[in-house]
Amino acid sequence: MEQISQWRGGGRSTMKIEKSGVLKLFPTYVWATQLARQTYEPINRDIQSRLDLIRRQRRDLDRSGQWQTEQDLHLHPELAGLVEVILSTARGICDSLTIEYGDLAITGCWANVSQKGFAHRQHIHPNNYLSGAYYVATAPGSDAITFHDPRVQLGVMIPPARNQDLSNPDQVTLDVREGMLVMFPAWLQHSVPPNLSDATRISVAFNVMFPDFGTRMASPLWKGDTPT
Repeated sequence: MEQISQWRGGGRSTMKIEKSGVLKLFPTYVWATQLARQTYEPINRDIQSRLDLIRRQRRDLDRSGQWQTEQDLHLHPELAGLVEVILSTARGICDSLTIEYGDLAITGCWANVSQKGFAHRQHIHPNNYLSGAYYVATAPGSDAITFHDPRVQLGVMIPPARNQDLSNPDQVTLDVREGMLVMFPAWLQHSVPPNLSDATRISVAFNVMFPDFGTRMASPLWKGDTPT
C-alpha cells in the first residue's frame, strides 16, 4: 500500500536532501455518487409521492418554511428504490475499505424540506457508522453541503494559507444536484448552507449501521492469559 507521497522538503533552505516524503495519515472519505437520470427520476417521483401524502395529512407543514418527516421513511414502499441504492452503495464502501461485516441496515431515514432562507446547523449523527443525504430537489443557491474538519486543534489555531486547497481548509463545501447520493462517516461534522433560491430544497438523510455490531463486532479484540 502506497502511503508516502513526494514533496519538496527543506522549504526555502539550500540544504542538501537525499529524499523526502509526506505521510497521508487518517484520511477522511466522502463518497459522492451521481445517479443516471433513468435511475433517479422514478426514485424521486416515489419520494415526492410519499411527501405529498404527508402534506395532505399535515397541511400546516409548508407554512413553517422548513420541516422534517419522521425517521422511518425507509420502511415505506415508496422508498424501496432509494433504500436499494443506499445499501448497495454502503456495501461497496465497506468492501473498498476491506471491512469485515455481516450485513448493513438503515437505522433512520427522513426527508428535509427547506424553503428560502433556511439552513441546517453543524452536527453529527451519533451511534452510526455511515450517514448520508440523497438530493431530490435542488436549485442554484440551494445545492451544497459543507463538511467541517473534525480535528480539535483547528478550534485553537487556523494559520492563513496563500492558496486554499484540500490540504489546508477548515471546511469544504460540496456542490450537489438532483439525483446525487453523498455518504460520509457518521462522526464527520457537516452543515447545510441557507437556501438562497426561491425553490424548495428537498433531501433525504439517512444513517447506516451494522445490525450485529453488539454481538459480532464489538467484542474485545484481545484474549486474557487465564482460562475461563
